[in-house]
Amino acid sequence: MTQSLKTMAKVITIFGATGAQGGPVASALLADPEFKVRIVTRSASSAKAMALQERGAEVVEGSFDDPFSLVRALQGAHGTFVMTQYFIERPDFYQLEIQQGKAVADAAQAAGVEHVVFSSLDAVQKTMGFPCLLYDSKAHVEEYMKTIGLPVTVVKYPLYYESYLSLRLVKKLEDNTYEIGFAIEGASMHAVSVADMGFAVREIFKNRAEWLGRTVGFSGGKLTIQQHADILSKHLAPNVFKPTKMTVEEFSQLSCPGAKHYGDMFNYWRLGNPDHDGELTRQLYPRTRSLDQWVEDHKGVLLNAINSM
Repeated sequence: MTQSLKTMAKVITIFGATGAQGGPVASALLADPEFKVRIVTRSASSAKAMALQERGAEVVEGSFDDPFSLVRALQGAHGTFVMTQYFIERPDFYQLEIQQGKAVADAAQAAGVEHVVFSSLDAVQKTMGFPCLLYDSKAHVEEYMKTIGLPVTVVKYPLYYESYLSLRLVKKLEDNTYEIGFAIEGASMHAVSVADMGFAVREIFKNRAEWLGRTVGFSGGKLTIQQHADILSKHLAPNVFKPTKMTVEEFSQLSCPGAKHYGDMFNYWRLGNPDHDGELTRQLYPRTRSLDQWVEDHKGVLLNAINSM
């Protein structure tokens, strides 16, 4: 019986399975006998790839820069989860991500993949009149996928709650308080647990007919940075968090790599209307957590992280 189920299982090829988005998708699909997971990685010997292999994933080596490896990775796959990456340290990162996204789209079409779930973002230049290369590159790939007639469902991730685990967003000040560095000047923003969304993507793959051709912008809630600070302060007391007073313009002029591009993203969060829907997200995964719930669940690891700063 087990062998029969395994034979009938639908193969889902996952790009970025060792990363923040693809990892939870792989994990959720591995827990469901309806699917057989195939992950694509540059290094099959990496610790994360080997851990997924031990759980039952098929591991194949491939690269967005090698079209033949993409076709091999997608051969016989029913579906694929596609997450392209930007390398912001490269001056050509925008063109490179578009090139790589088109390559995997062409490979999916050549392999006859029946369901592509593509992690995209909004077309900021088109809707707002100013560029946001971190978003516009993915929007360009999304448009290409639709133009060539791929059977695609589009998902859009906002900020991950999990970003707080690295604390790159948080700076300890001289008065021992903690500053949250989103320069969005009092606006609110969507966020979600990327771990929760693995189950949402699984639901999309399980119900192809319902979700094909649709777009789902994930959200666990839309809050101001002051509300983020209040939630963190409540659960991690006596530590106190507060939002940065930095403006988008001031952030964009910082000397750190990519500051201008991240500043453009913050400007879109501040002025635009990012395409995210908490109700639709919870339709896909009713146990989607709010930030308050997520921080409560991760209180210990967050305290350890900030105490080591």
